[in-house]
Amino acid sequence: MRPTPFIISSLLAVISVASAAHDHDDHEHGHEHESLSAHEHGVGSLNLVVDGGDVAIELVSPANNLLGFEHLPASNADKAKVKALQAQLNDAGSLFVFPAAADCSVEEVELSSPLFETEKGHEHEHEHEHSDKSAESHADIQAHFHFNCTQEAALDQIQVALFSAFPGTERLLLQAIGPKGQQGGELTATQNLIRF
Repeated sequence: MRPTPFIISSLLAVISVASAAHDHDDHEHGHEHESLSAHEHGVGSLNLVVDGGDVAIELVSPANNLLGFEHLPASNADKAKVKALQAQLNDAGSLFVFPAAADCSVEEVELSSPLFETEKGHEHEHEHEHSDKSAESHADIQAHFHFNCTQEAALDQIQVALFSAFPGTERLLLQAIGPKGQQGGELTATQNLIRF
């Protein structure tokens, strides 16, 4: 039985919730651990689930890492940067490089951020004017990517090319569920391979 995108999305949600619960637990017992949910410039989180030939990836990053700013775009130049970022994120095949033999293709990309919602009309923009300014000044971007690989036996690694595309991203905190179980760690521009 093939897993459904719902199952894979649910697994990504479990990783995210477990991460948030772990961060919360850290505060209760006083130990300092790397937080996946903290808003820290240069740092993002990458959650990944591989189930057979289906690969689901969730990227959560401060907008500053990907865009160079976090405020709602007001100028035409800022709006153009946001549109260019959306196009770049939608080109998921250039951000995550799979082995050619695995024959992987992008099935779906879903982007979410208050910065992407400024095109939805004046009424929505007016709502943002009254929202919490601190939330606006620390906007995050969430991106969900779904790939399908027809030759799953050849799927033994993924190269994360986000660092060259977005130099403001210095490191990604990885949580993954793959063919050999769970793994976690830190990805950087020089250590950008996830091996299964």
